[in-house]
Amino acid sequence: MWKMLIRVALASVLSLSMAVPAFAQGTVARAQFTSDVIDREPIDDIGPSVQVEYGGIQRVYFFSDLRDMEGSHVIHRWKLDGEEQADVDFDIGGDRWRVWSSKRLMPGFDGKWSVEVVQDDVVIDTYSFDYVDEN
Repeated sequence: MWKMLIRVALASVLSLSMAVPAFAQGTVARAQFTSDVIDREPIDDIGPSVQVEYGGIQRVYFFSDLRDMEGSHVIHRWKLDGEEQADVDFDIGGDRWRVWSSKRLMPGFDGKWSVEVVQDDVVIDTYSFDYVDEN
């Protein structure tokens, strides 16, 4: 009888341990590319593509509202056509944490831009836009 109870208890513990992840992964509640961030909020959503402006430099911001990542190290990894361009690091100090980073885009930087949200060395989400040169 005791052996049967021990087996049932052990099976229950093992099945529960398989359902709970080894680490707590947070979520990206909101994310968007914007032309600026004021008072910790994006002012607009630039959409899926940005037009190259000749004679000027455009700054594109990536805003993210992170949840359940307190104590984590998060990176915004900017890439152009799959090649890493910049890492911007953040130490997350609360259960809800809003962070943003930016990239200066010049003519010649056209292509598919993406930002990976990396939590403790694990990519948890990716967002992208096209920087389009129609000339």
